[in-house]
Amino acid sequence: MAPHIYTPDTYTTPPKLDESKYAAVSWPLYLWMSVKVMFLAPVLATEALLSPFVARSKQKSLKRVIGDTAFRYLTDNLSGAEQQYFMGTSVGIYSSWARKENLPIVIDELEDGGKLLWIGPKRTEKVLLYCHGGAYIVPVQEFTIPFWRYIQLELEKQGIEVGIAIMSYFPRSSLASQPSNPTPPHNRKCQALESPTCRGLCRRQPRCPSPLFNASSTLLSPHHPPGIRLRGAYMMSPWISMTGVGSQAEKGIVPSLNANDHSDIISAKSLLSWGSIVLSGVQTPSDVMYIEPILAPADWYRGLSDVVDRVFVSTGGAECLQDSGRMFFEDKIKPWHGQAEFFEIEGGVHNDPYFDFQVADKPLGERQTLTPKILDWVKKGFEED
Repeated sequence: MAPHIYTPDTYTTPPKLDESKYAAVSWPLYLWMSVKVMFLAPVLATEALLSPFVARSKQKSLKRVIGDTAFRYLTDNLSGAEQQYFMGTSVGIYSSWARKENLPIVIDELEDGGKLLWIGPKRTEKVLLYCHGGAYIVPVQEFTIPFWRYIQLELEKQGIEVGIAIMSYFPRSSLASQPSNPTPPHNRKCQALESPTCRGLCRRQPRCPSPLFNASSTLLSPHHPPGIRLRGAYMMSPWISMTGVGSQAEKGIVPSLNANDHSDIISAKSLLSWGSIVLSGVQTPSDVMYIEPILAPADWYRGLSDVVDRVFVSTGGAECLQDSGRMFFEDKIKPWHGQAEFFEIEGGVHNDPYFDFQVADKPLGERQTLTPKILDWVKKGFEED
C-alpha cells in the first residue's frame, strides 16, 4: 500500500523562537564577532595551501578541506550566543532550505515548543526521526538536511518511500543566565515519539521504524513511551561523555580526545566546554544517565533488544570522540543486543558524512565509506517485515 501523503499547512514566514535571550548578541559582541569572522579567509587560504602536506587534510578534497576548516574555526572562536546569531533558528534554517529545494514546509508542533520538521512530503507509513546535534546549544545545521534528503531519494530509487522528520528543540537561550535546558533532552525525544503522528504509527505497527539518536537511553528510561518498538536506532559520532571520560571514569579522559584534537572538526576544548555547560543544567542525579550515558550502570541497557530491533553506532578514526564512541558500543550496547553494529570510517571526523553536504550535494570521494553503509543499514531496516 502506498504511503499516505498529507497536504501540509505551510508557514508564509518562518516562525521565530519566543526566547528573548536566544542569540543575544550586544553591539560590542557583534563587532567582535565580525572581526573574528574576517580572519576566517586567511585561515582558509593557509590550510588550503598546506593541505597536501598536513595529515588531517591531505586525504580530503579541497572542498572538504575548506569546509572542515571553516567549521572548526567558527566553533572554536564563536561563543554559543554568537553561533546562534550566525546560524539562525532551526525553523528558519529548515524553511529556507525547503523553499530553495521547492519542497513543502511541513511543521508539527510538540509540547513546550518542540517541533517536527518534515523533509519532503509528510509520510507516516515508514518514518525516520532525526534528532540533530549541536550540544543542545545551536540549531539544526543546514548541511545535515540535504544529507537525509539524499538518503530519502536513494531509498525512493529502490522503491522505499520514507518520511523523514527532524526533531527540533529549543537550544539554550543564554549560556550565562539560563543554567538548564527548557526541557530535558530525553523528555523532548519522548515527546516526539508520543506526538500524534508517531503515536498513531506505533499503534498501527508492532515496530516503529525510526532510527533515532540515543533512542535506546530514552526508551529504557522511566519516561519512555510504553509499547513503542523501533525498527532501528542509529548513533552517528555519539556525544555520550560530557566530561571526556570513558566507561571507567577513574581512568580519566579517553586518549582520542587529545590525540585527535588537531584532526577533528570540533576541538577537545570546545567539547569539554560545551559539556560543562550541559552538565550545569543537571537537576537530579538520575539525569546524568541521559546526559552522559557512558557513565550509566552496566545493566542500564539490559532491555535494549526489547525496544529496538537493530542498533548501529559509527565514529570517525580522526575524531576526538572516537574512543568514547567505541567504548560505549562495546560496554553498553553490544552485550545487550545481538543485532548491534559498529563502524569506524578511516580518517573520519565528527559526523563525517554530513560535511560532504556542506560543500557538495553528494558524498565526496572514495574515502566516504560511511554514507553507503548508512544507506544500506536504513534500507535493510525498512525492508524487514
